[in-house]
Amino acid sequence: MTGLGTYRRSAKPILWMLLVGLSTLSALAQPYTSRLGRFQVDQKKGCAPLTVTITNLLAGECTAGKPCTMTFGDNTPSQQLQFTHVYTTPGTYTLSILYGSIGSDDIVITVDQNVQPNFEIYSCSGNRAAIKVTDNNYDQYVIDFTNDGTPEFILPFSNNILTPSFTYVPAGTYTPSVRGRDLQSADNCAAKVQSITTLATLPTPSLNKITSVDATKIDLEFTTATNILYRLEVAINNATTFQLFRTLYATTTLTISDLKLDENYYCFRLGAFDPCTNTSTYSNIMCTNKLVVTAQSDQVTVTSNLALTGIVNYTIERVSPTATPVTVITASNPFVDTDVECRTDYCYRVTTNYGSGRTSISLEKCVTAFSNAVPTAIDDVSATVGPGGASLEWVQDPLFIPAPGYNVQRSSGGGSYAFYTTVAVSPFTDNVYTTQGQYCYKIDYVDKCGILSAPGGDVCPVQLNGTLDLSNAISLTWSDYLGWKNGVKHYVLEKYNLQGVLIQSTTQTGTTFLDNAPDPDNQYVRYVVRAVPNDPALPEGLSNEKVFIRSSNLYYPTAFTPNKDNLNDGFIVQGQYLVKIRLSVFDRWGVLLFSTEKNEPWDGSSNGKPMPPSTYIWKADITDKAGQNYSREGTVALIR
Repeated sequence: MTGLGTYRRSAKPILWMLLVGLSTLSALAQPYTSRLGRFQVDQKKGCAPLTVTITNLLAGECTAGKPCTMTFGDNTPSQQLQFTHVYTTPGTYTLSILYGSIGSDDIVITVDQNVQPNFEIYSCSGNRAAIKVTDNNYDQYVIDFTNDGTPEFILPFSNNILTPSFTYVPAGTYTPSVRGRDLQSADNCAAKVQSITTLATLPTPSLNKITSVDATKIDLEFTTATNILYRLEVAINNATTFQLFRTLYATTTLTISDLKLDENYYCFRLGAFDPCTNTSTYSNIMCTNKLVVTAQSDQVTVTSNLALTGIVNYTIERVSPTATPVTVITASNPFVDTDVECRTDYCYRVTTNYGSGRTSISLEKCVTAFSNAVPTAIDDVSATVGPGGASLEWVQDPLFIPAPGYNVQRSSGGGSYAFYTTVAVSPFTDNVYTTQGQYCYKIDYVDKCGILSAPGGDVCPVQLNGTLDLSNAISLTWSDYLGWKNGVKHYVLEKYNLQGVLIQSTTQTGTTFLDNAPDPDNQYVRYVVRAVPNDPALPEGLSNEKVFIRSSNLYYPTAFTPNKDNLNDGFIVQGQYLVKIRLSVFDRWGVLLFSTEKNEPWDGSSNGKPMPPSTYIWKADITDKAGQNYSREGTVALIR
């Protein structure tokens, strides 16, 4: 024999005896006596199926001439002179024999589940191996490294006991087996067989991926080889002082709990452990990420605290909101994300890239973005006045979003501003606006970040006023427009007729205008003032309308002399802008003397007869170019 555990066929029986010893012989088959001593069985305990043979019955009993009855206790029918029985189902049974002359005797038979014992087989360098039994069902375990029927070791039960090493000669693939057995029990339990290929040296393992699941848990993925025992080691907040964390076997993943990922980072390495030499071959080192996410005004900063050897770069990802694309920044630590909106939760994770596809993925860390930026003032507002009131239209800075809307303040007659209403969108119409009210407005808003905008400027629509004198001259004045930060370029005064047709448009730099030019065609005129901004992108402002109806200015004589001298021979009513006139003349008793709709003069006669000198009454029913219908009346003296 060349050494303990070294396989040599000629030395194997000697090794068997050295290891098993006399203490194990009690586990071999032996007769067991019944309760009253009237028979024996070769087995009273074992794995299913268990064959039991009855021996050493009382002399002269259980013969053909003097039969006895065997009852096996497993629901099979009783039989005479049946000396062998197979128990197929695990359980506890009472085997009894009834002698015809002296009564019965019995013995308890125990049948266990036939369990193949669990074990792990570890490769060692130098084509060696060791077995660790992880089963607890049996009193002893029989280990046969070469599965040739002759075991090398019989181990008593002990949790996780490790065999001495065994060297395979020659190197190759073998199928060691392990079976269990109990003391004072049949050695009939099934063996479990595994395969192992011997190794001259242990391969180097590889850590591949760390995924942080929550603040206390990570998932670890690694590459391992078959039949190798591994030792996972951990270092806290460093990558040098490692200590054993857990042994691993036949797995490529591990979930580790009870960590404090918000406070610490953890570095791991995996060692391929050689139990024969008590040495390890170590993998690469990988660490968790301690991710810090902080919000500043209009930005979020994402930082990973690691700067360890072996890291190629970082990939920082914004993983939510999902409505926005993922932002990937490689080899950037820290990362400042400026594409954020206030009161929105943003979540990030960092992936540490170690090369060759090895990654460590951090927790998702979330923060609520905020902003301290004061929203832009509403200082470009165009106001137009119409029949429905004053309409205000403004431009919103797209960088700020009102929530829920705009606050409109109003003043009257130059007084202080007071809150008037809230509107959701532009434009807004004040239906109760009047020029006489001399209303002005301010608009501000609270943005979705909860910050009040800078104060808006005064918004005062153009207020147009005017007078009409006795000569039908029209004097116009208007107020300066307020509402644009860059001011007014000029004003345009527009004049419309009764049909709404523009008949005159003039550019004005001042705020007054006198319209005294003769205009025999337009008794009705309507004026508006358009304010033109210096900023051409803005809509124009529009004043209220001002309407004037020029007077007809009727003229007629108070006396006439119908003597045919071509001087004041008839009575007639005349004026400007007349469309239709019906003239009627009456005597003092109301008798109609003359009537015409052709605006012909009265010659002082009635039915061809000259009327005597007197004072007569006249009435004119008039329709003018403004569409007005009215009457005028008076007296006229007829002189002959």
